[in-house]
Amino acid sequence: MSGYTVKRCTEPDGPGAGACRTEVDAELILRISDGCWGAGVNVMRKRWIAALGLATYSAILIKLVVFKTGSLLETRHLRLRFTDHSTGRANYMPFRTIWPYLQGHPRWLIAIVNLVGNIAPFMPIGFLAPLVYRKMTWQRSLVLAFATGLAMEGLEVMFRVGIFDIDDVLLNAFGVMLGYWIFTGFEEPTRPRLRSA
Repeated sequence: MSGYTVKRCTEPDGPGAGACRTEVDAELILRISDGCWGAGVNVMRKRWIAALGLATYSAILIKLVVFKTGSLLETRHLRLRFTDHSTGRANYMPFRTIWPYLQGHPRWLIAIVNLVGNIAPFMPIGFLAPLVYRKMTWQRSLVLAFATGLAMEGLEVMFRVGIFDIDDVLLNAFGVMLGYWIFTGFEEPTRPRLRSA
């Protein structure tokens, strides 16, 4: 509390000469409280904007990944992996489809597009989530990552628009974690500035 008080002393030749008393600097406290209130409002505003962005992007992602009407990218020899595939057998074995892609099968271009197509769209989830929930850690982000991938696969199975593929869950989760790591990479350099300000 000493930082919010001032020491006032009487005149040396007046009554009670040399007497000092400590008073609360109300004006200083008011200025500080106004500044803190303004900062708090700005933080809440940023969180609401981030939450709105996260909700909007999640809805778009669900529409593109779950309720798709066709492939996002389709040419004569190339097609993204999360096109309509409501028929077929579910895959519960990790890396059954990822491993061939990592070896360049059936072709490197197709493999890269399919891998990136299941990773990149989920990166914004991992980047925006810490802006909404400031106590996000890598452990919580990991839980969010797998929950996101499972939710997408679960919706496909529930609405019978796709089959369950554990490799999709892994790739989607990796995308969320990449987004979180990018966020922490941007956040770390700003922390010393905020503390010294």
